Amino acid sequence: MSVSSRIDPVIQDIVEKALEEIETSLGARILLAVDAGLRGQGMESVDSPYRIMFVYVHRLDWYLKLSPGPATVELPASDDFSLTGWDIRHLVEKLKQSSATETTWLNSGAVYRSDEDLTRRLAVLQRRVWQPASALADEIKIATGAQGKWSLGHDMSTEEFLTPMYATLSGRAIAEDNGPPPQDIRVLYDGLSAEVTGEMDCMLSEKAKNVANSESPPSFRSQIFLNAELERLQTVELPTHPAPDDSLFDRFLADTIRRFG
Repeated sequence: MSVSSRIDPVIQDIVEKALEEIETSLGARILLAVDAGLRGQGMESVDSPYRIMFVYVHRLDWYLKLSPGPATVELPASDDFSLTGWDIRHLVEKLKQSSATETTWLNSGAVYRSDEDLTRRLAVLQRRVWQPASALADEIKIATGAQGKWSLGHDMSTEEFLTPMYATLSGRAIAEDNGPPPQDIRVLYDGLSAEVTGEMDCMLSEKAKNVANSESPPSFRSQIFLNAELERLQTVELPTHPAPDDSLFDRFLADTIRRFG
């Protein structure tokens, strides 16, 4: 099982104990647990909630019932901490529907628990169902909508800037047509100019020490990059890939249940 090194050990222990209790209650095995919120994107503030998403597999007999039971579980422990679980069949159905916006959390940068083989096979399946053209259009829509609320050089909160910046960086990764982009913003801006990465590092460092909606530190170079890159992305054309055969999802589901159920 792999775990992100940047997760606070105290939080990791709390999450792991919660996962163990859930496994006992469900009679299932949790194979993947990540943060699906700002913490998984590397953009958390001190008051950002923990939004844990996990994937579990029941015993084989559970899947052979006429009415096996609910495919998801919701455990809102508090406003600051919640856990949401998807049965493996529910996850595969979402992937089959090419529900990219509903499954981006699979590539979270904050991983509490992960079976390496399952993660590798999920990445292959995600790549097979990935539709870059529609995903890019979604990111451009988010970026342009948020960007329209401020102008170059305008004072703003970190959230006001990071919303369009994150969507633009995701769009930039999508435009390379290498599959679903990572969720960690630091990975997304890695390789940009020293001026932009320096501003982004400073912004995220300050954000992590303050509450949400704190004032953003100077980010003139990053704003110039955002404007230019967003304009470029609107000229990018990407292909629409044919949907894979249903047998691909059937095999993945059956193999996973046989191995872990």
